[in-house]
Amino acid sequence: MLVRLSPEDAHTCMLMGHDTVALCKMQGFPPRLENKNQTREEANALGFKAEFAVARLLSTRLPTVNVVTDGGVDLWFDDVSIDVKFTNNANNGLIFDSPEKFKARVAVLVAPTDEPDVMSIEGWMGRPEFIRTATTKDFGYGPRIVVERENLPGIETLWRTLHELRFKNTNN
Repeated sequence: MLVRLSPEDAHTCMLMGHDTVALCKMQGFPPRLENKNQTREEANALGFKAEFAVARLLSTRLPTVNVVTDGGVDLWFDDVSIDVKFTNNANNGLIFDSPEKFKARVAVLVAPTDEPDVMSIEGWMGRPEFIRTATTKDFGYGPRIVVERENLPGIETLWRTLHELRFKNTNN
């Protein structure tokens, strides 16, 4: 599913990406994931765009800048924690370093598109199913656990599941 961010959201994500790097530098933390294709600020802004796209789709609170850690949770839908995983290459699938790094109840995979204000929500998976079905793969920086993109349910099933849970809980 494609989600177009408003100009305001895209601008906010760019600012948050720059603020995150500046705050980390002020704290003496070295920048992470420097590569030839994008700056750390650009990478962080893309991550925030992914989070904003999911937040807008699910109508959750928008993400905030976290200086040290987000604890593995980017968004909340009622009592359901969500980790938004941005990737520049959706073909790599939904990736975690280890089962312990999957802290949220669900994870959502998001990739960029050719349009800078449009994000592609590729799919999602709950933690237990991910751990049960993930395979190990080395992308060149050590083994990681992954579920291939084609094995991820579409985001519409997460939306439906969350809303069914919400209304089930309010009708008791």
